[in-house]
Amino acid sequence: MVDTTNKHLLDPLSPHMECAVKKHWRPSIAMALSFGFGGMTMVALAIVIWLSFDTAKDNTFALTQEVTEVSFGSIRSHLDNNLNAAASQVTYMAELVHQGLLDPNDEKAITQTIKGALAATPQVRGMSLMRTDGSAVQAGWFDETSFFSRNQKNDNEYRFASILQDASREDGVYWGGIIWIEELKEPHISVFHPIYQGDRFIGAIGAIISISSLSDYINKLDKETGNHTYLLLNRNRVLAHPSLIDMSRSGLSAENPLPTLNQVIDGNLRRIWDEPLYDFTEVLGNGDIKGHAVDSFAGELSFLHTSFSAYGFDDLTLGIYFMEGELEGYYERLYLTGIAALVIALITVVIIFFAGKFIAMPLQRLALTSQQVGQLDLVHTQRLPGSMFRELDTAATAYNSMLGGLKWFENYVPKKLVKQLMETNGEGIISEEREITVMFTDIVSFTPLSESMPATELANLLNHHFDLLGAIIEQEGGTIDKYIGDSVMAFWGAPTQMDDHAKHACKAALRIEQALQEDNRQRKEMGLPAINIRIGIHSGLAVAGNIGAKGRVNYTLIGDTVNTAQRLESLAKEVLANSTETAKTLISAATWNYIKSDSKMETTPKGFFALRGREAETEAYELKNPIKEQCHVK
Repeated sequence: MVDTTNKHLLDPLSPHMECAVKKHWRPSIAMALSFGFGGMTMVALAIVIWLSFDTAKDNTFALTQEVTEVSFGSIRSHLDNNLNAAASQVTYMAELVHQGLLDPNDEKAITQTIKGALAATPQVRGMSLMRTDGSAVQAGWFDETSFFSRNQKNDNEYRFASILQDASREDGVYWGGIIWIEELKEPHISVFHPIYQGDRFIGAIGAIISISSLSDYINKLDKETGNHTYLLLNRNRVLAHPSLIDMSRSGLSAENPLPTLNQVIDGNLRRIWDEPLYDFTEVLGNGDIKGHAVDSFAGELSFLHTSFSAYGFDDLTLGIYFMEGELEGYYERLYLTGIAALVIALITVVIIFFAGKFIAMPLQRLALTSQQVGQLDLVHTQRLPGSMFRELDTAATAYNSMLGGLKWFENYVPKKLVKQLMETNGEGIISEEREITVMFTDIVSFTPLSESMPATELANLLNHHFDLLGAIIEQEGGTIDKYIGDSVMAFWGAPTQMDDHAKHACKAALRIEQALQEDNRQRKEMGLPAINIRIGIHSGLAVAGNIGAKGRVNYTLIGDTVNTAQRLESLAKEVLANSTETAKTLISAATWNYIKSDSKMETTPKGFFALRGREAETEAYELKNPIKEQCHVK
């Protein structure tokens, strides 16, 4: 007898039709699901796993390689910025002397300038200005609280002869390798820049970065990423490692300034060049990053490393290590995933279905957050939670490490510049001449201000000041090129084409004026001195693009337009000496031609001036906000 409640299922076109079904043996649903659908599912799953295994393996290796490259890129970026800050400071001081803004014979001014430079770059231990007559001014930190300065007379020619001889042959920054500072009982990385007055070579400015501070910097990165990072020189000398933070018991000396692998207390690192069990070529490919696993008493040790030449060294090895060969674990877990899927299919199709959905959830989160990272939306991108599945938990951990590195990276590179680089599919930005507007800022009377402040407070002041200016510059579409001491260089019109670049630069200057006024009101309430600045703005042609050596480039500007903007800022010190503006702004006639019809910008002609390096005189205008009471420049 047929159940009439379900007879419409027999013929949906005739739901009321009666039909008689003979009774005979039929398999149960449980049996059909178990042996029929279950068997077919197992066969289909086995075929799919077999066919897709190679693709899954390639995708896994590609993901591993990408995460590894991002991690090393982040570490290299941090290392470059940490060390190149010292190079920027010696360049800055050499330029001050060359421009006549710093007297190389004024010990007090030199000491205070060095103190300000060290405040902005705490990783730099000390600096020295060496003259060709054998005299020198040296200043730096014995520790976090003890600042020293000394003036050595001209009886030390033999001490500086080699340095000065090398400096006289160089045009710019050069690295001096490892030097041992006997007073500090510690090795340092040195960097130098020749000093010229006009065309006359008069000496060199040098800076030192202690190995212990570099090791401490690496240690902080390790705590954030969970890595074990090291930096080797010539494969056997340890240049930076967390064990070198405390040098008091290192046993190092001028004859032996760096420990060998056998002298470090990290027993794992000592095994880096042991006979490898296997390498990671299949996983990492044939790129610059290499890897291998070695045997140890605690299990397998996996090393990832890359070699490069920089900072005056011919053979540097940057690497990380970890236990139990986690990179190779990706490959092994592919098999475990397939076996687990087959086991689940044997148990029940329903479990496979729901287990698949459960596994898909973290993958969906990974896809969503990866899409946000691809759009450089790092502010709203959340860290991935852990998973009960080993593979997904490892992927989440790797992703979180990558995200942390990218967020650090975002602090050092303008986001819109990175987006444009991504849009070029890795081809970079072609250097080209284009019409741009350049801005230079400088704090008025910064040297006496820095003399009255401890290093920490001075660093906090500069960071707050740069945050204030940087936010307004970026809101107006500008790109910050660099910070030079207490100065900011920014430009408009590159890398993104901008027809009204001069207008945006001038609006930024007016908004900076008002922001500083508000900030000074708060500083006055706290009993702090007001901060006034000078601004120079010039528009013209400049070469914009990637400038630098292979493997280390900066997107920057080259041309007379840059020099003119900086010299307008310096000229404002004299021309606008009686100005009551918080931001004393001097613009060129080239910039004025772009904004002269804008009623929201008041300009006053200041005359024609001869700027160093330019044959024709430059006409300059003072830029003011015609409505002093308004809160914002629209």
